[in-house]
Amino acid sequence: MHGTTDQSTIAIRARNVTLSLGTRDAPVEILRGIDLDIMRGESLAILGASGSGKSSLMATLSGLERASGGEIIVAGLDFGGLDEDDLARARRGRLGIVLQSFHLLPTMTALENVAVPLELAGFHNAFARAETELRAVGLGHRLRHYPAQLSGGEQQRVAIARAVAPGPDIIFADEPTGNLDGSTGATIIDLLFERQAAASATLVIITHDPSLAERCDRIVQMRDGRIISDRLQ
Repeated sequence: MHGTTDQSTIAIRARNVTLSLGTRDAPVEILRGIDLDIMRGESLAILGASGSGKSSLMATLSGLERASGGEIIVAGLDFGGLDEDDLARARRGRLGIVLQSFHLLPTMTALENVAVPLELAGFHNAFARAETELRAVGLGHRLRHYPAQLSGGEQQRVAIARAVAPGPDIIFADEPTGNLDGSTGATIIDLLFERQAAASATLVIITHDPSLAERCDRIVQMRDGRIISDRLQ
């Protein structure tokens, strides 16, 4: 835990969060009592080896996975009390999520991949907004290309534009450079921080890479489903 208890400065509050998968007879404890406050506007790295629980923590904090126990308050909303439809609505516009594997729709152009989620979220100027965000990530010349026509780095730029376009309070990035070479990955991370600053958003990066973690304001380290250290840079 870190910082003040003033609700207005906290983007995410987690208290005694647990996650068990498997069967009731043979449960597998993934998260073992996580307490964490993430402050508005900060960049936070959740660092840990494969299997440490860091991606599961991101999934519960972002509402993609329901915690087995504990309390999660995101942007003032109690995620534990919401059903699946309400969670989806709660994420929309508040949370932007960038994953390692891009998750672009292959039958849609770069522009459509960013604009269609905006339309579904009720933005009337979806295509104009999508084009502005794609130009901001350096893809003004690739608007009408399909994912198969884009490099890995370009696909991740589209994914970042899609995450940031609604103006979310919080951006999650789970191993955002995992499928990219070193120099492309470094460019993508620069872009992620740049778009975070432009949106005045909170950024949570899940990574096993200490050098990437060092670029954040704060590093939370996980092992075996627990937080073992939490330090400001």
